[in-house]
Amino acid sequence: MRRINDKNLKALIITLIIISLMSVLSLEENSFVSSGINAVTKGLFQVSAAAAASLDSASSEEIKAELERLESENAELRNQLSDYLETKRENERLKKLLDIKKDNPSYKMTPANVIKRDVNDDFYSFTLDEGTSRGISVNNPVITENGLVGWVCQADASTCKVKTILSPDTKAGAADKQSGDNGIINGSAALCEKNKTSMTTLAENNKIKKGDMIVTSGDGGVYPGGLLIGEVESVEFNSYDASRYAVIKPYEDVRYITSAAVITDFGTKGKVKGNEKQ
Repeated sequence: MRRINDKNLKALIITLIIISLMSVLSLEENSFVSSGINAVTKGLFQVSAAAAASLDSASSEEIKAELERLESENAELRNQLSDYLETKRENERLKKLLDIKKDNPSYKMTPANVIKRDVNDDFYSFTLDEGTSRGISVNNPVITENGLVGWVCQADASTCKVKTILSPDTKAGAADKQSGDNGIINGSAALCEKNKTSMTTLAENNKIKKGDMIVTSGDGGVYPGGLLIGEVESVEFNSYDASRYAVIKPYEDVRYITSAAVITDFGTKGKVKGNEKQ
């Protein structure tokens, strides 16, 4: 076989190897996973050095085979890193849900995955892969580790459909943690497009301001009190009925969630304190 001693070819091969390494490193710049990445790249640098040392005496066929092997190895390492990062995110999510459970011992929660989205619903309703066989029933609150995302509107033995807090059908009693003002979370088509909802029926002399934290009030007995909802973005005037309402940016973007937890029971469930109802 013809031997290749071309310095330009050698430089090209080394450059390709370095680009492969950089592509792996660019996947994640998180100190939490740096040790895992370092272990991966250490092996690749060793492979690179060995490959470079043998280029002068390698045939074109051998170089091609080596490149294919490195590309395959690089793809495998990418998959391993991707799996690791996905597992890390899932563990963090479950830990936060466990913390919610620890802080609220009366909660009974059923974790579930999103298996379908209603493309005909402008308010991003979705279907979960758990149902009545796991204790889920209509009106159960649905949360993620970041806060309230909706409520169960339909359920069968193995699945349930969830309407989100962006929907006008949602009526969740809410409270401002800073001012103490109460209201009702109620979605609208205009706000939904921006992943926002509103807090209506505010008192005329309310003290709500931008940046305040909004949580469930527990009024009505449908939702437990204290569930995170979102942050006040502005307080607006409704010219139709001369009332004021707050625009709320939810802590969770319901358009992109892939999993959630259904609260099937809690200590104050069904104990009505206000006019909240779905």
